[in-house]
Amino acid sequence: MPLLGPRSTAAGSFGCPLPDHLEQIGGGPFVGNLTFYHFNMIVSGSCTAVVLIAILGLMGRHAMHMSNPDEQLKIMRICNLIPSYQILSFISICFPNSYVYLQGFTEVFQGVALYAFLMLLCDYLAPSDGDKVEFFSSLEVKRQWQPKKKRNGIAFLTLTWYSVLQYPVITWIAAVSQVVTQSLHVYCLDSTAAHFAHIWLQVITSLSTSVAVNAILQFYVNLKEYMTEHRPLLKLTAFKLIVGVVLVEKILFLILTGTKVLTPSASMTYIDVMMGLPTMVICVQMVPLSFLVLYAYRTTPYEISDSEPILRAQGYHAVESAGDEDAFMGGSQKRYQGGPWGLRAWAGYLNPLQLFREVMSAHAMIHKARNIRRAHSREQAQEDANARYKRMCNNDEQDA
Repeated sequence: MPLLGPRSTAAGSFGCPLPDHLEQIGGGPFVGNLTFYHFNMIVSGSCTAVVLIAILGLMGRHAMHMSNPDEQLKIMRICNLIPSYQILSFISICFPNSYVYLQGFTEVFQGVALYAFLMLLCDYLAPSDGDKVEFFSSLEVKRQWQPKKKRNGIAFLTLTWYSVLQYPVITWIAAVSQVVTQSLHVYCLDSTAAHFAHIWLQVITSLSTSVAVNAILQFYVNLKEYMTEHRPLLKLTAFKLIVGVVLVEKILFLILTGTKVLTPSASMTYIDVMMGLPTMVICVQMVPLSFLVLYAYRTTPYEISDSEPILRAQGYHAVESAGDEDAFMGGSQKRYQGGPWGLRAWAGYLNPLQLFREVMSAHAMIHKARNIRRAHSREQAQEDANARYKRMCNNDEQDA
């Protein structure tokens, strides 16, 4: 039975069924004397508090136990996906008019987290740029659509890297475009008409998401045997459940509202149905997912034992003083690098230039690897040509 009743709010500009300005007006009691709007704020606010305590606590522990900054900064960016979803969803519940302006940026955080996950897997395979070049240069990977043919590891890494990197870039452009078109009243969340921007931005972000997710899955499937000790399947499952559940929820509510199964009623306004209920579901479902993330990305592998050195030494940290050199003895780090209370780690995590430098460093590494691969191919071609020439000369001498 549908939640019936036409909405009484005025339609928006250019024929958009969604009002230009949303206000939470009306709505009868939903639970006791509470309207759905106030009930939603209580439930979603409680879930948001639980998620923030859990995930920010995990990120704080990584910051204070930062023995491997290369990996742990990426883990913090991955973990940030859940509180980002939660905070933006809760703000949208409290201030419905902000929903359209904020919704697109959840995809941006998802794109950054997906890129960080790819680079985390690369760090698991080889800790330094030089090791990555050597590792991928030695690989041959089956092509996705032509399994009988193989692609060299450097070409595979390059394709995967660009396929994933485009996702945060495209979603950032789409999110900004969503804000601009909504301000000009030509976005229209409630319409799939071609003269509104909503359908086009949805198609673009969906294609971008599909390309990036497929690239990550292919990367994992082809290289999982090289990183089993790091339990990548658990980490991938935790990450993909967040993305997958949100995607399924969006599709479900799109179908329910599109087929008029969900419509406003005496206890739920148009805003409650279109925005309040979907965002509340996101806030609730993030609670169990946050506990899965706590387990998948726990700090135990990075905690320094008094009797045992860290298993993986890596060269992320720049030695800036003689005191810092004491942190490295025998190829092992002997102390945490996050600074007092993890403040140095938080500063690196929150600094957008740090992320930009990491992207440029990965680009330089891939460019170097491709040049090495080309040089090796030229040398191999020259050796083959010389061998063919020698064989021809030998054949001529024998004929003579």
